Parts: sequence; C-alpha cells; structure tokens
Amino acid sequence: MASSQNTDANGIGARIRALRKERGWKQSALAAEAGMSAAQLCHVEQGRGQPSLRTLERIAKALQTTAADLLSPAVPLETPAGTPEPVPAGDALASDALARGEEEPAGAPALPSPRQDPLVEKESGMWHIHEPGDVPVDRRVRARLSKEMAEWKQAEKAAGVPGRPALSLRYPAAADHGALLAREMRTAGGLGPAAVVAPEAFFAAKGLRVLETKLPSEVSSWALWDPEDGNAFIFLRKDATAEKKRFRLAYEAGHVARFVSGGFRPVRDVRESRKISRAFAAAFLLPEEAVREAAHALAIGPGDWTWELALLVKDGFGISIETFLYRIEELGMLPHARRREFRARLKAHYAACRAEGRQDFEPHPPHRVAGRLAALRFRASIRKPASVP
Repeated sequence: MASSQNTDANGIGARIRALRKERGWKQSALAAEAGMSAAQLCHVEQGRGQPSLRTLERIAKALQTTAADLLSPAVPLETPAGTPEPVPAGDALASDALARGEEEPAGAPALPSPRQDPLVEKESGMWHIHEPGDVPVDRRVRARLSKEMAEWKQAEKAAGVPGRPALSLRYPAAADHGALLAREMRTAGGLGPAAVVAPEAFFAAKGLRVLETKLPSEVSSWALWDPEDGNAFIFLRKDATAEKKRFRLAYEAGHVARFVSGGFRPVRDVRESRKISRAFAAAFLLPEEAVREAAHALAIGPGDWTWELALLVKDGFGISIETFLYRIEELGMLPHARRREFRARLKAHYAACRAEGRQDFEPHPPHRVAGRLAALRFRASIRKPASVP
C-alpha cells in the first residue's frame, strides 16, 4: 500500500514539474503563485509524501489546470533529467506534513515546525512579515486579533468568497525599490497614473483583508501573512486619522509585497525595510504624474509653495501633509530649506494638539477651502503679480 502511495506521489510531482517547466517557471515562481514555499513545492515535485487535495487545488489553479488533471496519468510526465532542483534555504513556510504534525520522510530537508518557529503566530498560524520583535504587540492583543482573523475567514467561507487576493503581490525584480514596486503594483491593479484617494476601497476590491481595530498606542499598523490562502491581514489602528490610515495601509501593503517578492522570507533589516515601504506608500498613493499635474494646474513652481498652499493641494489627494511633503521633495518639487521650515511648523502643530488634548492631529487647509475654484482663488490671492516693464 505504501509503495502504491509513493508511486502516486511521484507521478503527481512529475506532472506538476512538467507543467511548470512547460511554462518556463522556476519553483519559486510557481510556489509564490500557489501561496506556498518553494521548499514545500520541492517536496511535492519530488514525491516526498502525498500532497493534500487543498494543496493540489492551489497548485492546479496557479498552473491554470485542475487537480483532476494533476492526478491523471494523461498529463505527460517529464523525462527524468540530471540533478533535481535544490531546496531554497531559509523558506518560511512548512510542508503539509509538518503542518499536520507528521514526520518528514528520511532525507527530506529540515523545515521549521509551525508550533516551534518564532516567526509563526501560535494563536493563528499566520506568518510574520517582519521579525516578531519589530512590533510590540502583547499576547492578549495577539489573541484578540487571532479571533478577528478567524471570524473574517469564516465569513469568507460562508459567503463563498475565495480567500486568495485578485491582485498579484509578487514582483521579485522590484522588491527592494519602493517607487518601482509601487508602479508594478499599480499597473497590475489597473490604476494607471491616477492618484489613489481611497486605497482601502482598492485593496478591499482586490481581496486583501483590511481590518480597523484597537491596537496599542505605539503600533500604527500591523500585517501578517496567511499561507493557507496566500493572502495577508492588515490591521489599522481604529482611532487614527483617515489620512494616517491611508498611508499605513499602503505602507503595510508594501511590506506584504516585499515579503512575497522575496520568497516569503521575513524582513530582518527593519530600518531599511521601513525606508523602502515609506517610499512605496508615497509613490503608490501619489504617482509622479498626478503630483506634477496638480502643481501645473495651479501654476506652482518649486519656489511657490507656502504652508497653506501645501495643505490645500494635499487635501485633494486625501493624504497627510507629512506624506505630501515627503513626496514633492523626493520629486524635486520642493526646496530642502522649505521642507525643513514646513516640518518645523508641522511639529509645532502636533505639539499644540497634544497640549490641548485634541485627537485630530492632521492640519487642515485655510478656511477649509475645497474644490477647483476655491483652489484657484487661493492661488491667485498669494501669487505675486508679474512686473510691468
């Protein structure tokens, strides 16, 4: 009986490998599309244990075929070739057998057990995108978030909604370049050069799980990876301003995309990762074309920015003034000295809000002006008239 099962597993693995190579994919590429690790896929392709039906369905979907086809000998087997592909080192996900608590076959590469690996949330089985020490979330909060994640997944299943996102999160060539990664994701999501005024609606429509909840005061947002559905949970602090939530959502989406694009390896260089994800968020929310068009429409040159004008323009994008200033300076549209002046003013504004016990920290445009005509009138009121020869 065991011999028959091994033969079946070998045949299934060979068929998967043959179809993968027909498409010119590496193991890491197929694994990412199937929401699993390259090490787990390697086990399947080499016939080291019978894969579960759920695993087969995920692989079949990624290969644009069916689980029945992978089980059928009618699918041509690959002619045995030289050495098998190596198992990538450091993969985050464990195999199906390990997840079930079974022993691996002799000679199989050692993979971390979800019950022992510190990069796994014990309450939920979710995977850390960063090293656990990067986010100070205590056990009680983690347990509550675990319950919220379980409720979300149950609701998906009850509604007949697939847990897998409709948006690709894998862009290996751009993983370490925030602005390029943002452009790749925007293109994949069909956004074009327009600004993303409602990122929460965009990501929700694409199937990412975004939850507003109570988080510790020192945690603005948090993300975990769900290996079962190849999806992420992104938590946003419920009492944050709308502008802050939009930025943190894009920021965490950048973390997620880097995690997936890097082969599901937790990001360890936290400082550099934050820098790249900030650049991703700014470029995702404010593509260069949209920012330059907005400035051009109001005849704003690098030396024309005032604090009030920056507040007015940023309000049209629905983002924080901090994000807006970062982006226009990055694009060479704001002199560095003016940026320092604005940052000092923003710091003073935050201090005044805290002193008064106010929660709404985001400064507003002058007189709450809004709309194109109001913007033109304000621009005209501060514009220096051209000198008459």
